[in-house]
Amino acid sequence: MNKTALALLIMATSSAAMAQNVTSMEQQKVDNDMLQLADVQQEAALFMVEENSDYVEIDYIGQWVDVNNYVTHKEAKERQLQKTTKKYIYSQTGETLESIEQRIAEHIQVDQPRYFSVDVYRNYHGDSGDFNYLARVIEYI
Repeated sequence: MNKTALALLIMATSSAAMAQNVTSMEQQKVDNDMLQLADVQQEAALFMVEENSDYVEIDYIGQWVDVNNYVTHKEAKERQLQKTTKKYIYSQTGETLESIEQRIAEHIQVDQPRYFSVDVYRNYHGDSGDFNYLARVIEYI
């Protein structure tokens, strides 16, 4: 009887320990995913860019090109750099490319990535005559 009780106690303890380990791993994954989310400012408009959206990539050479650790996608691939994070910077309607450029420069100055690349996209905003801009900053190690 004691052996049966001891065996049941060991099984119960080990299954509880395994359940805690699985929960811990799941929590760690959620925590890592949450770290990659961008901060959303309350006054900023939030919109999603879908695969079939009207955003098109534009060639825009900003002041970030002069920074020593700026790389093109081709250079990153040649150097075998690994992507660490992506940051999306959205414009508000009527905002100019220069203001987006300034926000990109501020982000780079704060984050201090080892290497980074920037893609700029634009979308015509209805009948207003304005464009919405989207910049994607990819950081590498």
